[in-house]
Amino acid sequence: MSYRRRNAYSSYYGSRGGSRGPADWLGLLALVCMLVCSVILLVRVLDAGVLTTALTVVFILVLVLLNGLHAFVQLPVRRSVAGKLICSVVALVLSAAMIFTSTAAGSFMKFLSNITSGGSAKTTVSVVVRADDKAETVNDTFGYTYGILEALDRENTDALLSHIEDGMGQVQTETFGTLPQLADALLNKQVDAIILNNSYFSVLKGTEGYQNFSKDTKVIYRFSIDNPDAEPIAPNANISREPFVVYCSGTDERVDYIPLNSRSDTNILAVVNPSTHQILLVSTPRDYYLTLPSKGQKDKLTHFGLYGIEESIKGLEQLYNVDVNYYARVHFAGLVGVIDALGGIDVNSDVAFNTVGMEVPDEDGSGNFHFAAYSFQQGLNHLDGRQALAFARERDAFDDGDMQRGRNQMLVIQGIVNKAASPAILKSYQDVLAAASDSIATNMPKEDIISLVKMQLQDMSGWNITTYGLAGENSADYCYSLGNDARYAVVLPNERMVATAQDLIQQVLRGETPVVNP
Repeated sequence: MSYRRRNAYSSYYGSRGGSRGPADWLGLLALVCMLVCSVILLVRVLDAGVLTTALTVVFILVLVLLNGLHAFVQLPVRRSVAGKLICSVVALVLSAAMIFTSTAAGSFMKFLSNITSGGSAKTTVSVVVRADDKAETVNDTFGYTYGILEALDRENTDALLSHIEDGMGQVQTETFGTLPQLADALLNKQVDAIILNNSYFSVLKGTEGYQNFSKDTKVIYRFSIDNPDAEPIAPNANISREPFVVYCSGTDERVDYIPLNSRSDTNILAVVNPSTHQILLVSTPRDYYLTLPSKGQKDKLTHFGLYGIEESIKGLEQLYNVDVNYYARVHFAGLVGVIDALGGIDVNSDVAFNTVGMEVPDEDGSGNFHFAAYSFQQGLNHLDGRQALAFARERDAFDDGDMQRGRNQMLVIQGIVNKAASPAILKSYQDVLAAASDSIATNMPKEDIISLVKMQLQDMSGWNITTYGLAGENSADYCYSLGNDARYAVVLPNERMVATAQDLIQQVLRGETPVVNP
């Protein structure tokens, strides 16, 4: 071998005495990097617990094989330079993939911890004055006459009233029997300020004649009351085999948390049978006129949520004669971020329609809102977050109002599920999980969700999703939450459709394929 060739040989492989060249050291560095990343990934995956025993064994064998092959190539000094370089590049690429997967696993576990917190059961009660009132703080209301509700939400009202009197002394009050009477008293200057549960702002906004109440008034003080947390649900070892029912509730409340004591604008029961991979979505109109379980009085279903999410669950359990196992509470405004992070969703609209001007979140993420209107065509529509929010909220454009809105909301849910299940989510999974963490809360234990993920990874079967939206007869009647001095728009349940929904639910629970007759 010539002197020049010997020098070239030594520069790559080291001398015959065993010293290493650049290719060797690069290979060893890549080997160490892949070993470290393999250990981190293994710990993350085992901690997540989403793999079955068989998949865990296969996963460990793959990691051992990859690292063993790399060590076989890189540890000896005398190997092909090209082979060492190629193997090093492959190892670094695999290390990057392992880091990505480890980060994704960590983000997923953090996401589960966030959404399984159950949501916030706290109640916010406010001091409200007219928009042109000079008072800016509660101290400025010294000497004011406060309007309060006589019976409705009296416990929370008294808690804030006692808090105010601790600082200002005795406060003069005047009681009113209904929510509209209380609002009128403030607007007509019969009282100077009122105490109002924040959830009632949305009730007034949906009541004819009070749509501008929030604009005509201002909040000068907010008081939060922490309600006792419900007992946590124990994990179900049979969650991947036995059917279960989830109450999916949607709220439009403008708060930075997911409230459990507020109106529910979306009321969907998801009946899931893991053994048959059947999912039935049953949508109930928000204005369905039902009996409040805890009050024995009639009201709109949307108002049930004012008394806690359990009240809504009990009302639907009575309507459909079924036990609801879990709830999932969704904050509509937060879903804008989820859909935008997904790159938009596709929905097939039954009809073409234009929305009325409605409040949607500003694009700068400031938390402010503006009015916007949108147009949708019959057939396929690609929607960004704000368009999807408008699509799911519109009801005035339809003859059957809430019924069509319920169907549209289920289309949006299907669009989100389809997009989230596609490879496109890999590009933005971090943003999707972050947005979903701020807009979803459930009382389903983290262990149950992991069990369902593990089941899905094991058989990789698709799910058959059936939807059924109920309708009813538009009417007007008394509503407990608004007082008994007037009649408000309600929807009388269609008993035939309720019976059909009950039958469909039982079909899925029995392991049958639900059949919706036209």
